[in-house]
Amino acid sequence: MPFDPSLFTEKLRHRDYDFLIPKKNISEIIFNGDEIILVVIKSQKTEIPDFTSFIISAMGTSGLDEWEMQNCSTMATDEKLMLQKTDDFQIYRKLDLTIETYLEGDLQYLYEVDTDPSKKGHGSEMCYAIETTTSFIYFYTSHFYY
Repeated sequence: MPFDPSLFTEKLRHRDYDFLIPKKNISEIIFNGDEIILVVIKSQKTEIPDFTSFIISAMGTSGLDEWEMQNCSTMATDEKLMLQKTDDFQIYRKLDLTIETYLEGDLQYLYEVDTDPSKKGHGSEMCYAIETTTSFIYFYTSHFYY
């Protein structure tokens, strides 16, 4: 089901229906001497009933609060643009995120998520929410600040 901002807002109001994402569904990889962190949150569709519930749970797992969730920007994109952006990121940062290894099934919906639209990116942060035929995936990178 495509992302619906009004459904997202409604589900945020009723957080008692959130789903817990177990630690086994979260992968964290640190690159470049502890500078870049990639976090991948992946759940099978049998574990969480819908994409919107997954996005809210994944955002909560990533540390966002309700205000940040409500104020993030979620824009539809396509696989080609996502792969181009991740390729550019990998070349600039000299690392290999291997995002493709986390994708299983055919892509159905793909969204780029800006968790803080008021802030200009540092070139180290990107975030995507993906629905495939078999799973939901939320991945983001962040910069480790000393």
